[in-house]
Amino acid sequence: MNAVIARITLRQLLSRRRTLLLVALSAVVVLVAILRRLSASGADAKFTADLLSTLGIATLMPLVALIFGTGAIGAELEEGTAVYLLAKPIRPWVVVATKLVIAICCSIALTSLPILLAGILAGGDGSGRLAIGFAVASAIGSALYCAIFVALSLVTSRAFIWGLGYVLVWEGFLAGLFTGTRTLSVREHTLAFAQALANPAANVFKADLPLGTAVVVAAVVAVVAVTIALRRLARIEIAGEVV
Repeated sequence: MNAVIARITLRQLLSRRRTLLLVALSAVVVLVAILRRLSASGADAKFTADLLSTLGIATLMPLVALIFGTGAIGAELEEGTAVYLLAKPIRPWVVVATKLVIAICCSIALTSLPILLAGILAGGDGSGRLAIGFAVASAIGSALYCAIFVALSLVTSRAFIWGLGYVLVWEGFLAGLFTGTRTLSVREHTLAFAQALANPAANVFKADLPLGTAVVVAAVVAVVAVTIALRRLARIEIAGEVV
C-alpha cells in the first residue's frame, strides 16, 4: 500500500457525481426494507432474502463495483495523468494493490453496509443471520468484481461499457437461461457464499451454484484478474497505449 496513491485514488473516486447516485441507490435498498417493515405485511424472512439477493447482490453490488473498479486507475489512463504515476519509482504491484484496496473499501462501504442495515430493518425469522450472511458475501463479491474491473480498465479504455455489458447481458440475462454460464457469474458466486454463511431454510433462499464450485472458480478468477492487471500495468508506458 502507498499512502499517497491511496489518498489520490480515494479523492478521485469519492469526488465524482456518480458516487452521489450510488449513495442514493444504496439508500433505496434501506428505504424498501423500512417500507416493508412498516407495511401491513410486516416482517417476512422470504421477502428479506429476496430483497438482499435481488436489489442488493444482483443490482447494487455490481454497479457500485463497476464504477469504483473501472475508475480506480482507468480515469488516470483516460486523462493521460497515469504517465506521471508510472514514472515514479513505485513497483507496479504496489500501484495495483493500493488502487484495488481503495476500490474494494469504497464498494464495501456502499454495498455491504446498506445490505446489512436493510436485512436487519426488513426483519423476519433469522433476519440477523440473513443480514450478516449477505453482507459478508457481498464484501467478497465486491472484492472479486473490483479485481475484474480494475484489470479490465487496464486492458481497454472502454472498460465501463464492457463491464456493464457483462453485468447486464452475461449475469442479468444469460446466467438466468443457461446453467453453465452461472459458473462464471460473480453474482452467482456471491449468492452461494450468502447461502453458506446465512444458512437459511430452503423455502427462504437457495442459491443455484454449489459452494465448492463458487469457491474454486472465484479464486481462479481473482488470481487471473490480478495477474492481468499487474502484467498490463508493467507494460504501459504512456496512457495512449490503452485502447
